[in-house]
Amino acid sequence: MKENKVISNIKNLCPKPIREHFVLITAIIYFLTGIIIRIALRDLHSGDTDLFLLPWYDEIKTGGGFAALDHQVGDYNILYQTIIAMFTYLPIRPLYAYKLFSCIFDLFLAVLCARLVYELSDNNKGLGSLAAFGLVFLSPIVFIDSSWWAQCDAIYTFFGIAAVFLICRNHDLSAFCIFGISITFKLQAIFLLPGIIFTIFCRKKMHLIYTAIIPVIMIILSLPGISSGRSIADVFLIYFNQTSTYPTVTSNYPSVWSIIYDGLKLLTGISSEDMFVYIKYPAIILAFLSLAAFMLFWLIKKVELNTKNIIMMTFLLSYTCVIFLPSMHERYSFTYEILALITAFINRRTIHLAVTMYVITLNTYFSYFFSFGIPLSILAAVNIFIYVRYIIILNSEGSLFSKQPVLPEYHKMNDTVKV
Repeated sequence: MKENKVISNIKNLCPKPIREHFVLITAIIYFLTGIIIRIALRDLHSGDTDLFLLPWYDEIKTGGGFAALDHQVGDYNILYQTIIAMFTYLPIRPLYAYKLFSCIFDLFLAVLCARLVYELSDNNKGLGSLAAFGLVFLSPIVFIDSSWWAQCDAIYTFFGIAAVFLICRNHDLSAFCIFGISITFKLQAIFLLPGIIFTIFCRKKMHLIYTAIIPVIMIILSLPGISSGRSIADVFLIYFNQTSTYPTVTSNYPSVWSIIYDGLKLLTGISSEDMFVYIKYPAIILAFLSLAAFMLFWLIKKVELNTKNIIMMTFLLSYTCVIFLPSMHERYSFTYEILALITAFINRRTIHLAVTMYVITLNTYFSYFFSFGIPLSILAAVNIFIYVRYIIILNSEGSLFSKQPVLPEYHKMNDTVKV
């Protein structure tokens, strides 16, 4: 990766004592700035906090904390209900407890992305990882999600991307264990699974058997609820029931169906719920066929399974899931947006796409919080254009099919193979 000229120029303007510890000092500034932003947002409420998270806390606390784990509260999984039960024993406001827990994983996620960029960089590793840390920890999408919205997207995304990182290192067993933690926190972690499975499959190993570890991890992490009287089936039925919680074409995510729905609504007056009935299964099939088309194309082209390519392929596959599936919320793009940032370090031709992607998401966030913004169909049109551009750029000779150097530590393990 080429030198980051902006950061490098700033570094050269600094006095010598600062230049000698530039990365550390700048990282501390990024960290403190991120903390200040999050503290400033600590008292803000959202519809989700007032209608769901805080009432769930009150119900669990009234039910006796851990004693309330014997029945379903809200629609989150048993693991997160256990964490809420732990909150009830802490001398801290419930709103702060939710936000603090998520903000901790904001930091973990930023450090993980910095580590990934460090290993992916060909030179100036310190400056690249520093930029990645700042871009994640100070991203409005990240701190709004955790410190305003009190959502847990950074939590499952941290474990999910950590699993991808372990797959890149050939630590497949550990990767599936970590992925099990990710999906136990939130079902949307499943958008990372196609990339993980494709990588394992192409290595021609028997490690796909490790997928059986995922439900085992889910059960283990749900033991507090199971020991309180919940059945093992409840661990999985919660997610099954979630798939029918929002029977709408889209839940504020600018997918391909947003444009189609707006057109049909104008012509026929059809409701989102009625259209969902017609497109639910065709949309799932379309998403599946799109994933299969990518995988078949990469198999035919014999793409190399180095770390950079695994990251880019996982990004494209997760993006494909969200843009084609129905009932997607605006926050479901969180994971692939973090991967888009890492991809921008790998291929600088995608920087403008990542920036535009983040602007789209911020528009959907403002639409949720303030009930105004650019119409979803317009955002969807731009989102589809970005998606297509990513497909073209990443599948060009200069990206997935370039002869990229293999990192020394990976070369020793001989984990770069052709599909």
